[in-house]
Amino acid sequence: MFGDWNALTVFLYVLGLVLLTIEGLMPGFGVAGVSGIICVIISVAMITSSIYEALLLIIATIALFVLVIVIMYKLGYGSKFMKFLILDTEQKQEEGYTSSKKDDSFIGKTGIAETPLRPSGVVMIDGKRINAQSQGEFIDKGAKIIVSEVESMKIIVKQYEEEI
Repeated sequence: MFGDWNALTVFLYVLGLVLLTIEGLMPGFGVAGVSGIICVIISVAMITSSIYEALLLIIATIALFVLVIVIMYKLGYGSKFMKFLILDTEQKQEEGYTSSKKDDSFIGKTGIAETPLRPSGVVMIDGKRINAQSQGEFIDKGAKIIVSEVESMKIIVKQYEEEI
């Protein structure tokens, strides 16, 4: 029924299945999946003599691939089998993990716009260069600014208008 099964054909077929399994379990850019498909097609072309044999082998490959993915999924996710591959811890704020610190000490401080703020740029406050964002309006370089609010790590400024 099928042609000659040599070591190269078997190697390409198994390599194709492994690459397809990797793509199925850890989807990425598709390099592993496309490479797997190419390996399987080349190995099928090497051992078949008719289109019907090729079609039968490709259908069997798809069924085997789906079966392997289902088994790996059932064994892996939710079991101890592949626990070392899956990150299951969380870095919660209650435990002291934070991605940013809100610094309210800047609110009300004045400074100078080091760059034009359109709407973001750099300002100088207390001798420190700080990335800041205006409230939507453009602020020219050299203009006096005041910090109106702090959102997470964003420092929001507006143009300072001195009272007469």
